[in-house]
Amino acid sequence: MSRLKDRRFNGYLGHPLPHERDAIVDAVITSYLKAAGPVRQRAIDDLNTRSASVLSVYGQRMASAAVRAGSVDTLRRGLVAVGMAQVRLDDARENLYPLTALNDAASLLGTSLRSLITEVSDSLPPSAVDELHAFDQQQEQDKSLESMGLRRLGSGQTLLYS
Repeated sequence: MSRLKDRRFNGYLGHPLPHERDAIVDAVITSYLKAAGPVRQRAIDDLNTRSASVLSVYGQRMASAAVRAGSVDTLRRGLVAVGMAQVRLDDARENLYPLTALNDAASLLGTSLRSLITEVSDSLPPSAVDELHAFDQQQEQDKSLESMGLRRLGSGQTLLYS
C-alpha cells in the first residue's frame, strides 16, 4: 500500500488512459485479491486517506477502461478498489463519482452495479459492502451521471468519464 502514498499520484485522475500508474494500482489490487482475509484486512488498515483517494480515482479510471475494453472484469477490479477506499476516505462521498461512473459503465456493458457488488462482496469489509449496496439502492436519477455532474467524453476506445 505504501506505493499508493507516493506523490507521483498527484493529478492521477487527469492522466491519459491507460497510464503507468494504473499498472501500479492494478498490482496492488491483484495482491489484495490473492491474499487471505487477515492479510486483506492488514492491507486496508495500512491505507491512509491519500492512498484511499488513489484507489477511489482508480475506480473511476477503470470505469472508462472497462467500457473501452468491453471488460466486466476491469469493472470488478475498479469496484474492489472503491470498496477498499470506502473505509479510509476522510469523506466517503469522494466515492460517489467513481461509483456513478462504475454504475453507468456496468449498464453499458450489460450488467448491473448490484451484480458486481455481489460478485466482489467476499473480498471487501462488510461495512464497505453495506455502503456500496446503499449507493446501489438509490433511485436511478440520484446515481446518474447528470446528478453528479459527470459526463461521458468520446465513445468506444476514447470514452472517458469526466
